[in-house]
Amino acid sequence: MIVGNGAANFAAAFREDFDLDCPILLDPELRAYRASGLRRGRVELLSPRVPLNALRALRAGSRQTGIEGDPWQLGGVFVIRSDGELMYRYVSSEAGDHPPTNEILEALEPEAEPLEDPASPSSSRAWLGCALSRVVDPFIVSSFDRTGFRIHSLTFGADDLDVDLSGRRCLVTGANSGIGYETALALADLGAEVVLLCRNAERGAEAAECVRKQTGNPRVSLEIVDMSDLESIRAAAVRLGAGPVDVLVHNAGVLPDERAETGDGLELTFATHVVGPFLLTRLLRENLEASSDGRVVWVSSGGMYTRRLNLEDPNWKSRDYDGVLAYAETKRAQVILAELWAEELGGGTVLVNSMHPGWADTPAVQGSLPRFHRVTRQILRTPAEGADTVVWLAASKHAGRPTGRFFFDRRQRRTHLVPITRESLKDRRALWALCEELTSERSSMRDDSISRGCPPEDDST
Repeated sequence: MIVGNGAANFAAAFREDFDLDCPILLDPELRAYRASGLRRGRVELLSPRVPLNALRALRAGSRQTGIEGDPWQLGGVFVIRSDGELMYRYVSSEAGDHPPTNEILEALEPEAEPLEDPASPSSSRAWLGCALSRVVDPFIVSSFDRTGFRIHSLTFGADDLDVDLSGRRCLVTGANSGIGYETALALADLGAEVVLLCRNAERGAEAAECVRKQTGNPRVSLEIVDMSDLESIRAAAVRLGAGPVDVLVHNAGVLPDERAETGDGLELTFATHVVGPFLLTRLLRENLEASSDGRVVWVSSGGMYTRRLNLEDPNWKSRDYDGVLAYAETKRAQVILAELWAEELGGGTVLVNSMHPGWADTPAVQGSLPRFHRVTRQILRTPAEGADTVVWLAASKHAGRPTGRFFFDRRQRRTHLVPITRESLKDRRALWALCEELTSERSSMRDDSISRGCPPEDDST
């Protein structure tokens, strides 16, 4: 049979053009594609081999005309025996990428052997993944890029995300594009009720509708909230807290070129990445603790490895502003806050972890780091690959029970590569105390001592 995601009239024309008598199934919501692990992404369609594939097809008598369905969805070929045994699996890596015919014919032979159970990686595959990881991981480029993901994914078990999230309610901030959108899409595809927390109503509504259409899950909604605005967060938390909260993903992010100050008197990046998420977690704490398996995931960045915690001037009052450094410092603070929240909620049912997605080709990277994007765009991960560990931490039973840990590509990683980035216990306590003070209802956000980031005198909090 053939599965496509175009319109019915396109399928009828396809059947007529090629004189087909096999079943043709339409899957406009891409549910079969996602269940089969087929790839989707713009980067794959930029391969220099794509024009050669089109030319090869033209020579064979097949001319590409109009595009039907999702133009970014890639395909694959499967041979499944009548008893359900999977005999052959081929996942396309670019447009026009098809398996050798002889491989398909061999899989159809009566004496062909079924593929190994894809539920867990074969020992040889996992060994290869571990061995190659040791080679690429010391080098940032080959570890953070798409090659690193594909090497690391050799150790992934196919059943890691074989879960049914029906009955669970997941909140994802910054979910209208990039990693946040792919996280919401994946969680909805697993059956969860998903709430997209977005600042822009129009883009958020469009994203929510796309998630509903692609997954067939009607339980996808939008909540308007600005993660840099404390009053906006408080108002949203009242509405969100009226229902259960099983998963909270802190993904919203900014990387401004120039220093901007929020209405609360906070530097925009510090407010969005640190103070805002801290407040939302605190306000939804009871909901998370009421869940039988509450999870909080902080989406940090590999850039945090370059900076240490800065509490002397977190609002950039006395320094010449550098957006990239401000971003890295707040991402370091997120990792520490994940550890502190894990301690705060220790002994309960709530897991709090952080991760970094590697280098992914997201709208945020394109807009905020245009030169970096121009240089690296051919090797960047897809947003879905960047979101993979977020989804794994939020949903998988194989994520285990660790809490307060830092992950990259489904593996626990070190939080420091060099000693100079380490913070003291006093610094960690001061960060928590500062966040509590800044999010207090009675706090004056424009108080000079707070604007400078000075912690309270009593650091026993």
